[in-house]
Amino acid sequence: MFSHTEMLYFKMALLHIVRRKGRAALISIMIAISMIGLLLMEGMYEGMMVQITQNSIKTGSGTVSIQHKMFRSDNNIKYTIANPHKITALLDSQKEVQSHVTRISQRALIATAGYSQGVNVTGIDLEQESSHAKLENFIIKGNYTFDKNGRGALIGYRLAKKLKVGIGKKVIVTMQDTNNEVVSVALKITGILKTNNMAIDSNGLLMDIERLRSLNGIQGATEISILLHEQNDDTKLIASLVPKINDQNIAVYSYKELYPSLHEGEAMMQTYSRISSTFIFIVATLGIFGVVLVSVLERVREFGIMMAIGTQFRDIARLIIYESLVITMSGYIVGALLGGGLLWYFKEFGLDLSGLSDAFAIFGMDSSIHAILKLEYFTSAFISVLVATLAATVIPIRTLKQRNPIQSISEQP
Repeated sequence: MFSHTEMLYFKMALLHIVRRKGRAALISIMIAISMIGLLLMEGMYEGMMVQITQNSIKTGSGTVSIQHKMFRSDNNIKYTIANPHKITALLDSQKEVQSHVTRISQRALIATAGYSQGVNVTGIDLEQESSHAKLENFIIKGNYTFDKNGRGALIGYRLAKKLKVGIGKKVIVTMQDTNNEVVSVALKITGILKTNNMAIDSNGLLMDIERLRSLNGIQGATEISILLHEQNDDTKLIASLVPKINDQNIAVYSYKELYPSLHEGEAMMQTYSRISSTFIFIVATLGIFGVVLVSVLERVREFGIMMAIGTQFRDIARLIIYESLVITMSGYIVGALLGGGLLWYFKEFGLDLSGLSDAFAIFGMDSSIHAILKLEYFTSAFISVLVATLAATVIPIRTLKQRNPIQSISEQP
C-alpha cells in the first residue's frame, strides 16, 4: 500500500502531467503506437509460422514420424516397417498421441496423353486420414473418395494444372514392385487438393493404400505419421518409443529433423521477439529521456524552492520517476488494449490476403493468416517499458543534482 507521503507525490506528479498534457500525451501516443506495432508483428509472424508448421506436419510427416532408418536417404520401397501393427498398438497406449496413420510412399511416373513427370505416390486410408490430417478440408474440386473400386486418386492442384487434368480424367501411374518389376495402373481423378504443402500440391498423388499394396507387393508400411496433443512433447515421446520398439532398423524422427527449416523458423521467431522487445526498449527510452530531461531543466527553480523548504532530493527524484511512470504506463495500457484487440480480431477472423494466395502457397502459408495471442507478448513489453522508464530518468536526475537546484532560486524565472 502507498503511504500518505507517496500518495502526495503521486498526486503532484499527476498535476504536473496535467499542466504539460500535450507533451505527456505525445510520449504516451508514441509508446502506444510502438506497443501496437510490436504486438501485431509478434502475433502475426508467429501465426504465420504456426500455419506453415501445421500445414507441413498435418499433411506430411506428422509431429513424429516412424520409418525404416534407410528410407529417408534412399526412398526405396525395400526399406519398410515390416510389422506396423505392433507399433500402432504401442502408440494407442501413449497419452501424448492424438492420432496416427500408416502410409506407403513411393516414387512413380504419372502420365497423360500429352504430359508425364515424376510423382510421389502415397497410399492412405481415407477414413483414418479424415480424423488425422482432415484431408477432406483441403479438397477444392471433386470429392474426398477413391470410388467404390478404389481406382480413384487425389492429386495436388499444381500437379493437376501441369498435367492439364480435371475431375473424372484418367492418368497412368507406373512404378516398381518389390520384385523390381514395372507395374502400372490407370486411376481416375476424383479430387484435387490444395494443402499449401508443396510436396503434395506440386508433386503428390494419393491413392487407396490396399490397391497400392496389391500393385507393389508391400505388406508393411514406409511410414507411421503421428500427431501429438502438444507439439512440444515430441522429444518426450521419442525417448519413450525408441526403447519400446527396440528395433535397430526403425528410426523415430521429430518434425524438427525432417523439416529443419521449420525448426529454424521457430528459432528465428524467438530471436525476432527479442529484437522487437529491444527496439521497443530503445524507442521508449529515448522518447522518455527527451521529455523528462526537458521537463526537469525547465523546473530547476521550482525544485530548488521545494528543497529550500525541506524536501529531500530523493523525494524530488521520486516525483520525477512517478511522472515518467504515469506517462509511460498510460501509453502501455492504451497500446496493450488496442493491440490486444486487433490481435484477438485477427486470431478469430484472420487477415484475408487471398489476392496473394498463390505467392503465399509457395511458402506453405494460407491466404488467411490467423494471429497468435499470448500473455507473454504483454509481459515482455511491460518489462521493457518499465525498465526503459527507469533508465530514462537516470540522466535527468543526475543533471538536476549537478545544477544545484537551491542556487537556482535566485535566478530569474
